Amino acid sequence: MAAEWTRLCREGDLRVAEPHVDVSFADDRRHRVTVVDAGEAYHISALVVRQAVVAGIEDLPVRVWIRNRAMDLVGFRIDLRNRLVAEAWVPKTGLTPDEFQLFVRTVATEADRFEFVLTGRDVE
Repeated sequence: MAAEWTRLCREGDLRVAEPHVDVSFADDRRHRVTVVDAGEAYHISALVVRQAVVAGIEDLPVRVWIRNRAMDLVGFRIDLRNRLVAEAWVPKTGLTPDEFQLFVRTVATEADRFEFVLTGRDVE
């Protein structure tokens, strides 16, 4: 059975493969986000870098803190598996397809951008 959030993803640059959405960018880059139904909200997240990269950047917690201070819709954190992830929580009440897609694209964009800043590559 398809999740409710899939109806909020229209055709276009969003490709749904539950529980993921692949977002493509104009420069042939792409990033995958995961959508989880968390009851009254959707949790949208994307992997920025894996634990090997996290372990190799000494000042990463400070860089994440500085980046979080400048962000409005997306936050970054090091998860329990020691990976850096981007995430947003979106309340379901009154949620429109345009708003949902804005969050999905913003999480993907910011995760992809931070990945490139940290590694110079497009891996995830």
